[in-house]
Amino acid sequence: MKKIGTYFGIGCVVAIVGMFFSELCGSIFNGMEYESACVLGMGIYLCVVVVTCTGIIVSKIDSISNKEK
Repeated sequence: MKKIGTYFGIGCVVAIVGMFFSELCGSIFNGMEYESACVLGMGIYLCVVVVTCTGIIVSKIDSISNKEK
């Protein structure tokens, strides 16, 4: 049960960071409409999160398979 709470907390922090990153991209890409720039920022952030989570999962799978050998 403690792991679920930890992962829930990490997920909340990641979501809050994503909102701030989206807001930041809305300001950085000032040549675009604000809403479109925020959506672009959220897309960039989601790409980074997916790649990071995939790397974590693959490294966990590799470490489990190395323990079995």
